[in-house]
Amino acid sequence: MQEFEEKERLGNGAFGVVRHVIKKNTQHHMAWKEVNYETPEEIEKVNREIQMMKNSYNTILQSNPSFIHIIQPIGFFEDQDEHKGYIVMEYCSKGDLRKYINNMKETRTEITPQLAYEMIGQIASSLFQLHSNGILHADLKPENVLLIEGFKVKLADFGLARQLQIGRDYTTNHGGTFLFKAPEILSQKTISEVSREKLIQSSAADIWAFGVMIFELLAQRHPFFDNNEVLNEQEFIRRVVSLPPAEIPEHYPLKLKNLIKQMLIK
Repeated sequence: MQEFEEKERLGNGAFGVVRHVIKKNTQHHMAWKEVNYETPEEIEKVNREIQMMKNSYNTILQSNPSFIHIIQPIGFFEDQDEHKGYIVMEYCSKGDLRKYINNMKETRTEITPQLAYEMIGQIASSLFQLHSNGILHADLKPENVLLIEGFKVKLADFGLARQLQIGRDYTTNHGGTFLFKAPEILSQKTISEVSREKLIQSSAADIWAFGVMIFELLAQRHPFFDNNEVLNEQEFIRRVVSLPPAEIPEHYPLKLKNLIKQMLIK
């Protein structure tokens, strides 16, 4: 750790703290994710995340794209005294999509249709490449879409990502962020609490989360509740499963609105 100069905190999630760091001998800007690395379960979880991150990056790298929309893994080291692990990765200087959405709210500005199309295209391209190779991200949300110069996007946080078994188009569900879960998963959640059946998840769940995320980018609110509402879990599930999403602001092009509606088909 003495090789790095620690800078500002970039994010703080359930699985660890992400921080901007600079490698002292090269002045190379990076990010690291500090995670617990003590119990067999923690070690297995972290090792799986690192492997999925590498697999996802290398999968897209092999297709020789002009730009890789997956965060680049750089390395890993362990602090045995503190029982911590540090996943070192590419640093994205413009923050995440959540920060971008919040900045628009604060400044009362909106994203232009052209920029929205560009971001949608970049995320769709990276998702297509992952899904084509049997990889589910399984935790798409604005906090996991990072930005660099020129509004280029990078998908991050592969802690819940899964590689599908050959011949299968689904995996057993391993979590994800509640507000971005697809209706079929929320429906299964209600059933499984009674029957104890395993939840399953397919690439369709990534598409749903993608749609919710882009809806937020345009409307600056969730498609099933506005910014002033406080919902309990049951009411949120009822709305997502049974009700249509809210309308996207009228001034956006019909083609763009229809694209998002297609992602949110139940």
